[in-house]
Amino acid sequence: MKTKLIVTENEARYLMLIYRRQVENFSDFGTTDIARILKVRPATVTEAIQNLAKKKLVKHRPYHGVQLTKRGVREAQKLLRRHRILELFLSDFLKYDVRKSCLEASKIDYHVSSSLINDICRLYGHPRTCPCKKNIFTDPGCLKERVKAK
Repeated sequence: MKTKLIVTENEARYLMLIYRRQVENFSDFGTTDIARILKVRPATVTEAIQNLAKKKLVKHRPYHGVQLTKRGVREAQKLLRRHRILELFLSDFLKYDVRKSCLEASKIDYHVSSSLINDICRLYGHPRTCPCKKNIFTDPGCLKERVKAK
């Protein structure tokens, strides 16, 4: 299954950050917080958020923050799945520590094909967590490919 990304690499970073903060850490935060974390100007964040809103991935209310839509949650999970499977591979195969595997996965996760991610996923028996103990989301296409391969 080929999972096409609907965001740019830059938008992907914003989407994953928003997901991690809102869904996994249960915290609200606004564009100023995002700017501080990503070390960019607030105007840059506003522009990226507006682009994500046009794609119906987030809802943005000026001065009230940003919230993922259902579609945004699904897209963030696809992106995080790639990242976390790469983390697992880097920590297991190359023996990187958790921090380094996350850092290195961040540099390549957007560019790696879904096919490669699914191959790594199958190699590890469809793992449920990454080295950071975060959930690895399932991809029904990966499971279907597994059935076909047998």
